[in-house]
Amino acid sequence: MELPGSPPLNVQLWYGTILVADLRNVIVHQGTWFGLYEQRVTREQGKPETRICDYIAFCEKWHKRLKQGKNPDAAQFDSFKDVLNSGLWRVPFADQSELSLPEGPIFVQGEASWNHPENEPTRESAAYEYWCRRTNG
Repeated sequence: MELPGSPPLNVQLWYGTILVADLRNVIVHQGTWFGLYEQRVTREQGKPETRICDYIAFCEKWHKRLKQGKNPDAAQFDSFKDVLNSGLWRVPFADQSELSLPEGPIFVQGEASWNHPENEPTRESAAYEYWCRRTNG
């Protein structure tokens, strides 16, 4: 949720040293971060970049099938465990802090989302407080 008068939070999504996407209008809702993404990584950049691009395309297609009622199997994500569970996903902020993502984000209809890694006192509260400190909310 965004507080009235708070500036939009625009950041970048990284996979190690690979810029994956620019994220615009990032918000937090119930412990989950959401932001519109503009993909920056391309297949032409190399093998790891191709793998990330394949993952993003897979996410988009999988969720499209889900929306169409085709009931895709969530186990299909297992083929991307190397990407999802790499520990390389991160979001740096202008204040020099960085949010490390234990699991990779999900990409759906032009939006990236991920669970906040902290859960004290609750995941929702931890995410909201972290977001507020980045937006001066």
